[in-house]
Amino acid sequence: MVDNFAIAVSHLLVAIAIWRLAWRADLDHEDPPAGDGSGTDFFRRAPRPTKKGDHDA
Repeated sequence: MVDNFAIAVSHLLVAIAIWRLAWRADLDHEDPPAGDGSGTDFFRRAPRPTKKGDHDA
């Protein structure tokens, strides 16, 4: 009897924690990344790798 009660209590506490996390207002909201003011932060691409023999100068 004690074992069933302990299992029921632990499962109930986990269920309450999941319930409270699932109904948080900030769970489905994510702020956009902060930028440096250039206006191209959200879609900025990584620089292309250069070949060893390429010289721009």
